[in-house]
Amino acid sequence: MVRDQTLQLLRQGYRWAGGLRPDPPTAPWAVPTRLLGRRAVLIGGPAGVRRFYDPRLRRRGSLPAPLKLVLFGRDTVHGLDNAEHHHRKALYLRVLTADAVADLGRCAEQEWQAVTRRWAGGAPVRLFDEAVQVLGAAVLPWAGIPMASAELPRRARQLADIVDGFGTPGRPFARAALARARLGRWAAGLVRRARLGQIHPAPGTALHAVATARDLRGRPLPARVAGVALLNFVRPTVAAAWYVAFAGMALHEHPEWRHRLADTEPDQGAVAAFAQEVRRRYPFVPVLAAVAREDQDVLGVPVPRGGLVVLDVHGTDHDPTHWPDPDRFDPDRFLAGPVDPDTLVPQGGGDVATGHRCPGEDVVLTMIAVATRTLARLDYTLPPQDLEVDLSRVPTRPRSGVLLTPTAR
Repeated sequence: MVRDQTLQLLRQGYRWAGGLRPDPPTAPWAVPTRLLGRRAVLIGGPAGVRRFYDPRLRRRGSLPAPLKLVLFGRDTVHGLDNAEHHHRKALYLRVLTADAVADLGRCAEQEWQAVTRRWAGGAPVRLFDEAVQVLGAAVLPWAGIPMASAELPRRARQLADIVDGFGTPGRPFARAALARARLGRWAAGLVRRARLGQIHPAPGTALHAVATARDLRGRPLPARVAGVALLNFVRPTVAAAWYVAFAGMALHEHPEWRHRLADTEPDQGAVAAFAQEVRRRYPFVPVLAAVAREDQDVLGVPVPRGGLVVLDVHGTDHDPTHWPDPDRFDPDRFLAGPVDPDTLVPQGGGDVATGHRCPGEDVVLTMIAVATRTLARLDYTLPPQDLEVDLSRVPTRPRSGVLLTPTAR
């Protein structure tokens, strides 16, 4: 009998799937295993991605309750299927239009300009911490949330605490759970105040959308559920701080790209390629999980009803078949021609409108691009520090958070 791998996944993080998949990876790979006491199969590669988003699989019940409740919240779109999922997903797509994402990008750019002016000639700063505050200060007002400027840092930190601790047992998880509870009460209160006319979020904003959202039967979403939806608009934007830290490290380690992107009007194709390579090269989610609706064959491995199908996200993004020398940071990969979307799944795969692909993908790419342009133009040095990336911790980032010493202008 195959041994249950749940503890190994918790201990090994991003390295876990690599110990199970073939070396070199086959195309695709499908490895029988056990997780959460259930029969499971680990799959990856483009064919694995396509199989993972097959309608014969569902999302409800695919994640351990503690992890799901802390990271996503209760009754969230991430755990819905079929008509419920499509209906709730449409809520996010209505708000996250191209124009709205561009507007959020401009908000973030203004925040970065303000904060870097304060850095000039000062003490070293930790890029990760600064990114959390910048992204929070940009996305919370953008979402239509009225709040005093003094409250912004606390809410941004709480949003980051959720992401930082959801996958790490012990104190980080406890801190994440506490932040989730506090933010949940706050967000539900915002929804109630909007419905009572005590605050007036502009139409088209996230707060207005969730406050006026209705379920499949035409009933208003419960305030708690609407609050969860609101947090799932703003939390992923703050989570882009992890990628911003990696982008800062990449600019340091690849000064040719720092120079290339430092122009006042940089090549937008190069900026976009850099942002994509940050998402591909540096890890965020190691795996994703789904549940078999019925007994079925998954790429040659029999999976019973209720069994788990686990997508190797990190392995797919580092598959040498599609990404030669995958651990090398090389944005030029994205300038050589179209990329098969099923080979790049840092935020999931499939169709964003009808499937479970993250609707905030363009937001994350925009946040990386804006931060990258800002950093490339900034005069700074990196003092000695520990830039090691611990692949056993989820999510991970450079240990130091990337310390920068701004130089006087």
